[in-house]
Amino acid sequence: MVLAVALAFTAVLTWIAVARFDHVVELITRPTFTVLLAGLAWSLAAQRSSDGATEVVADVPGVVPALGALGLHLLVDLLLLTATEVRYLLALGAGVVAHVAWGWAVLEVPGHEGIPWWVLAAVPALTLLHGLWGRDVVRHSGRQRGAVFLTLLSLAGLVLVAAWQGDRTVLGGCALLLVSHLLLGHDRFVLERRWAPVQTLVAHHAALALLVTGLLA
Repeated sequence: MVLAVALAFTAVLTWIAVARFDHVVELITRPTFTVLLAGLAWSLAAQRSSDGATEVVADVPGVVPALGALGLHLLVDLLLLTATEVRYLLALGAGVVAHVAWGWAVLEVPGHEGIPWWVLAAVPALTLLHGLWGRDVVRHSGRQRGAVFLTLLSLAGLVLVAAWQGDRTVLGGCALLLVSHLLLGHDRFVLERRWAPVQTLVAHHAALALLVTGLLA
């Protein structure tokens, strides 16, 4: 409970800092959110295990790749906070690996039997998102086009994996993660908008929180 409250407080502080262009506060709170979320993930896994021993917690399905993904997200945060073109490319690469780790975590957790109807809904939804946003983001990303396309492709794959497993919370987290990247890319490459950074961060934080709770709670 303490971690959850601290997590929410840190998220709100980060959103306010981004809205006010307070880079100093953002530099502190943005990576802190990810660290606290990793602590919450470990705490949830410890509650599911027979005791709090490290080797037992590590046996909880999905916890190891989830923590790995959060570690990569922390790296992405640090790279984007001091972004240059090279660091942005490195952040995209780390993000792709994080998406693969999330996919691994989703597959480790037992899913629903049979083929969920979300799989059928996910394909046209992804096609629509790509048509409305993704195509323009990729087209306008210049020399970073390949990395941006790979990032969106990895996110689309993650959404399909989550749809196949059939958990609504996890699927919502994966979908929001895709939306946050589309917002970020559209703001960076297509059309800069005043509130896009805040919207991106809200979607990103909500996505990670849903993934952690959906996989480990």
